[in-house]
Amino acid sequence: PRWPKKSFISLNIYALDDVKNSDSSTLQDSSVRTSEIPAVHIDTECVSITQQADTPPLRANDIFLAEKAGIESEMDPSDISNSMAEVLAKKEELADRLEKANEEAIASAIAEEEQLTREIEAEENNDINIETDNDSDFSASMGSGSVSFCGMSMDWNDVLADYEARETWRQSTSWGDIVEEEPARPPGHGIHMHEKLSSPSRKRTIAESKKKHEEKQMKAQQLREKLREEKTLKLQKLLEREKDVRKWKEELLDQRRRMMEEKLLHAEFKREVQLQAIVKKAQEEEAKVNEIAFINTLEAQNKRHDVLSKLKEYEQRLNELQEERQRRQEEKQARDEAVQERKRALEAERQARVEELLMRRKEQEARIEQQRQEKEKAREDAARERARDREERLAALTAAQQEAMEELQKKIQLKHDESIRRHMEQIEQRKEKAAELSSGRHANTDYAPKLTPYERKKQCSLCNVLISSEVYLFSHIKGKKHQQAVRENSSIQGRELSDEEVEHLSLKKYIIDIVVESAALPEPLKDGEERQKNKKKAKKIKARMNSRAKEYESLMETKNCGSDSPYKAKLQRLAKDLLKQLQVQDSGSWANNKVSALDRTLGEITRVLEKKNVADQIAFQVAGGLTALEHILQVVVPTTNVNTASRIPPKSLCNAINVYNLTCSNCSENCTDVLFSNKITFLMDLLIHQLTVYVPDENNAILGRNTNKQVFEGLTTGLLKVSAVVFSCLIANRPEGNSQPATPKISTQEMKNKPSQGDAFNSRVQDLISYVVNIGLINKLHGCFLSVQGPVDENPKMATFLQQATELLHGMCMLCFAVTRRSYSIFDNNRQDPTGLTSALQATDLAGVLHMLYCVLFHGTISDPSTASPKESYTQNTVQVAIQSLQFFNSFAALDLPAFQSIVGAEGLSLAFRHIASSLLGHCSQVSCESLLHEVIVCVGYFTVNHPDNQVIVQSGRHPTVLQKLCQLPFQYFSDPRLIKVLFPSLIAACYNNRQNKIILEQEMSCVLLATFIQDFVQTPGQADNQSYQPGGKSLGSTQDYLELANRFPQETWEEARQFFLKKEKK
Repeated sequence: PRWPKKSFISLNIYALDDVKNSDSSTLQDSSVRTSEIPAVHIDTECVSITQQADTPPLRANDIFLAEKAGIESEMDPSDISNSMAEVLAKKEELADRLEKANEEAIASAIAEEEQLTREIEAEENNDINIETDNDSDFSASMGSGSVSFCGMSMDWNDVLADYEARETWRQSTSWGDIVEEEPARPPGHGIHMHEKLSSPSRKRTIAESKKKHEEKQMKAQQLREKLREEKTLKLQKLLEREKDVRKWKEELLDQRRRMMEEKLLHAEFKREVQLQAIVKKAQEEEAKVNEIAFINTLEAQNKRHDVLSKLKEYEQRLNELQEERQRRQEEKQARDEAVQERKRALEAERQARVEELLMRRKEQEARIEQQRQEKEKAREDAARERARDREERLAALTAAQQEAMEELQKKIQLKHDESIRRHMEQIEQRKEKAAELSSGRHANTDYAPKLTPYERKKQCSLCNVLISSEVYLFSHIKGKKHQQAVRENSSIQGRELSDEEVEHLSLKKYIIDIVVESAALPEPLKDGEERQKNKKKAKKIKARMNSRAKEYESLMETKNCGSDSPYKAKLQRLAKDLLKQLQVQDSGSWANNKVSALDRTLGEITRVLEKKNVADQIAFQVAGGLTALEHILQVVVPTTNVNTASRIPPKSLCNAINVYNLTCSNCSENCTDVLFSNKITFLMDLLIHQLTVYVPDENNAILGRNTNKQVFEGLTTGLLKVSAVVFSCLIANRPEGNSQPATPKISTQEMKNKPSQGDAFNSRVQDLISYVVNIGLINKLHGCFLSVQGPVDENPKMATFLQQATELLHGMCMLCFAVTRRSYSIFDNNRQDPTGLTSALQATDLAGVLHMLYCVLFHGTISDPSTASPKESYTQNTVQVAIQSLQFFNSFAALDLPAFQSIVGAEGLSLAFRHIASSLLGHCSQVSCESLLHEVIVCVGYFTVNHPDNQVIVQSGRHPTVLQKLCQLPFQYFSDPRLIKVLFPSLIAACYNNRQNKIILEQEMSCVLLATFIQDFVQTPGQADNQSYQPGGKSLGSTQDYLELANRFPQETWEEARQFFLKKEKK
């Protein structure tokens, strides 16, 4: 049998890994003296493996010589232990096993190659022989050189041989005998032959016979062509297979050669190790002998020293006599030497000049040699750098292949899980549909239906409306237009259909599944063009913001922004440390020690800023701390793949985001600097980059389904939190009129030629919101919100992400209102939104926040509404998400009330909003949560004010309805002026000009209270409670308040509303 190529290569790799692992594990248990040996051995393994994969065979000797030099310098042969011998033996055993497996694979490849060769030869020798029919037997036989006699096929040579063999018998036999030997004809043979010869089939004309013969020949030719093509295709496949087998065999032979080379290298390595051990042992013995000889020599030297000291005393006396004699001789010689000295001085000068010339020549030669050596060293360094780059590229390629394999496995697992999920959802949908048709559940919308999109969308054939989920289905069936259309198209005459009959008929007849979605093809193209247009617009806005930021920075450079922080010097040092660490680090991944140093620096800054001292925050910003944090966070931008490792660990990036947040928290100066210096666009770009990595670009039909859950991790949440903190601080410290914010401080003389700070602030904020809208941040958040299909009780990271995202949207709406509509009423129809925020939120159904909130609150679907009720007790995480979402709804309603009412009042979302409001009111009745309750009350008021259709929604559904729950609030909301100011405007908005709602209201309370409340405001329109509630803790403007009746109900209809509530209804 054929040995698989890939499995054999995998066997070699695994075997080599086993050897490497066994070497390291065994050598770690060795003694301290053998600690250097495993490192050498492991390097040998790595070199051998690398040589198999990448290194040409010619480098094997160089690698072996390098190993040998390393062993001679580092390895102590006396430290070779039994463990080393066992490791080497194990490696030899594995090498033998690999060699045996390689031989078997080569034999298998040769056998398969021979078999394929035989098959090819057999296929080439197989001829195609097709005859047309019995009428053309003779012509076909003649064409092919064969004749058929008596049912047997014979060629012409056999016929001639048979004829010649019978020739002698015919010559020796008479004609009579030949006739008698012929078999007698049976009776009736003549009549049978006559009928056969006179049959109509033999009366065909020559043309017909020829035409029929040609048709048969054509069919036979076509059959031969078909068989010839099949034969050619089969031969081609066999040849390709034979080519693959030969290639495999060559790879196996090449691998056997590499294994033999490695085996020879290993044997040479063992031999050198043994020789080194022998040499070292001999050297130790020689050292011992030398020590003994040294001791003997030392003793002899001591004796000699004693004898020499005595001799020196005798010589000293003799020298004194000799010195006196020599002194007289030296005086005589001095005179002679003076003469010679003058001669030598002249010679020395001449010799000095010669030596100076020689020295200059040597220095010149030395400089030339040094330059040559430097060039040689530069070439060697370049070669080592190229080798290192090649190794890094190979390592990166291996890592990329491993990552791709892991990513493929993850995708396969995700597809498998998604398939199982879809299968279970389809089964659940079929069960629910069967339950609806059998038990009449479709007639009851009191329970909370699912908002999960259908796997196969539905459509109302009567209204031509697309239905994407169960919420949209029930909301459409309950709609007035649909019910009226069903009644008009009903075949029942004489009476009007009831609501139950209309719903039953709708589900049975008009609600159908869409087999093939007829999606218009120009829409994706239009979306692409719109996206390109938005990108161009975003680039223009960013360029304008950058130019303004440069002007601001140049102006701030001339100012002396001091701070009286006690930690000013420390913060400046820490900011410089951050910049220094960034400058020292190269383009690769950060080492562990550098990451630890970065974390320590960020930790020290965090401990200082956690004291929430504004002076400390300003000192850190002035020292360039925000700029250093931007440089740290910029390492995230090159990462475009989910599984690509960042240069800095995510934990350190989260620490940097936390420091950024502490720097801007409740510090108007830093937040204003972030806006005016355009640092805010960097945060937005980084945020949209993170969302783009984890939220793919999809159409609206599948938006949110492929969102990666890693988007809810700390880095993206931290960016959302920082952006929300900056927005909230800008709202709280927005300059009014010509007043100036805390930063920058510009003198009066400089302000003469510049616009007011309020106008500059408004233009910057408008550009910022326009930029955020055009880069697609709203659409990405929409995908994140749509991906939430369950609870957040046990997922605090997701809950934090949702809170910060909704808080960011709330801050954007508040800023947009503050800079675009600060001088207008909420109910003014003259609305202008140059930022495009309203259009973006309207196109995405409030960025999917309502969808998210519904799924979070009603993740446990009620299957039997008669015996169960929606969950009305939620955890703190869910409550916080609900509060932030409702604050966003209220701020958007203040920004554009008609858009808010049209979005939330549309089919599907209106039913979801009714269930959300009812459930949250029920939760507040069980658990005291004033902030959540007030947000719900204000939101219901905005939802129903001057909108009859929305007023009907709050009084529909299971009892108690939303309106009834508002009327059943605790007594304090009807007696405490502060709480009355919260509740009564919403009741007025929900019941004005709606008699049915007014009747429901009168069952719980007196409408005279509402009329009196309106009368009080008519008399004192400027009254406001100092402790009034403001959603999110921020006011709409300097003179506006969320809880003012003028901002909850149009002032021009106050008198009409008072008369309406004073009027008695006839029951």
